[in-house]
Amino acid sequence: MAPLIARISIIAFVLVGLASSAQALQFAEAFVDNCDAAGCDGATLYLSVQEEAGGTWLVTYTINTDNYTGDRIGFNQIGFKAIKGWTDGEVLTSPVGSMTDWNPVIESPIASNSLCEKTNGNTDKVCVQGFVNIEAGGDYTWTFRLEGGTLMTDLNDWHLGAQYANGYYRAQGKIISVSGTGQPIPEPTAAVFFGLGAILVARGARRR
Repeated sequence: MAPLIARISIIAFVLVGLASSAQALQFAEAFVDNCDAAGCDGATLYLSVQEEAGGTWLVTYTINTDNYTGDRIGFNQIGFKAIKGWTDGEVLTSPVGSMTDWNPVIESPIASNSLCEKTNGNTDKVCVQGFVNIEAGGDYTWTFRLEGGTLMTDLNDWHLGAQYANGYYRAQGKIISVSGTGQPIPEPTAAVFFGLGAILVARGARRR
């Protein structure tokens, strides 16, 4: 079977401050579709990372399930990796009303037999657990604020993930696991906008 090729677009740009000395703030985004071999089952992934003043990052992670074809009714954990060395984080908004459903933010990979368990060593992967029903289709969006760290400018280090499930801790299913490869995000230079294309390679896992 031919290897999966998923599409990603990455943009880094500069916000120029009003003061005489400009402050460069980075922004990057990834769009991934055609990733069924990575466990997406028709879902489309979108990750946006925006640097804020004061050493924080605003991250928006959206999963569209209009074309979902799987046999689970929702997500019980989601995660990503785009910031190196972050020290703390919180979920600001999620597809369900209570933020306690998706906090705390754990540094952990998504595993098929556990939900966001802390691991020894630094993975830089963000993981949160809860449950959201996706049977209605549409966009399901989480926003995060991460403290500290730096933007990973090498796409080989990026990762987007999630796990399908039938409920919180119930009937866990296929894992979405999409890792990046391609050219680095260019370093920002004052008053210049950058754009480039790259490729994501993905792999999936299933727990029966």
